[in-house]
Amino acid sequence: MPGPAFLAGDRLTLRTVTPDDCEFIASQWNSPQIRRYTSQHDPQSVADVREMVEESDDSFVDFLPCRDEDPIGYAWAFNVNDVSGHGEIGYWIVESERGQGYATEAVDLLAEWAFHDRQLHRIQARVFAGNEASMRVLEKAGFEREGTMREAYRVEGEFVDAALFGLLAREWE
Repeated sequence: MPGPAFLAGDRLTLRTVTPDDCEFIASQWNSPQIRRYTSQHDPQSVADVREMVEESDDSFVDFLPCRDEDPIGYAWAFNVNDVSGHGEIGYWIVESERGQGYATEAVDLLAEWAFHDRQLHRIQARVFAGNEASMRVLEKAGFEREGTMREAYRVEGEFVDAALFGLLAREWE
């Protein structure tokens, strides 16, 4: 049974992740198109994902963007620090659903959660060089490109840059 809808947008809901979702998350996360643009490059088993979900706490919160109750991606907030008022976000949408604005809607819902529910002051996202689609998603959601983290990540044996995007609560409202 899926978790309850947590936040609703025009076409998507974000809902909590349940142990039953771990197979979906693992199968999609193991897609080379998804893995190459995340810091999790190693294949993820269902057990790996289940452990991550079970160990979630207030500093790591994960959701499933769903269309008509069916999951079409994964979205998460991590390094959430309520004292400092900041956190980071990550997201992906399954390949068959890309290019339809779902990632932007999911990011908007993550921002709503971060700024309204968690009362954060700032959220940020890091995007690997070459992931132009994700950069456009963040820009559409109101994020500002703040800089480049030079050769910050190793992808397929090569160091790549990452663009840093940020959004403040006052800019979102």
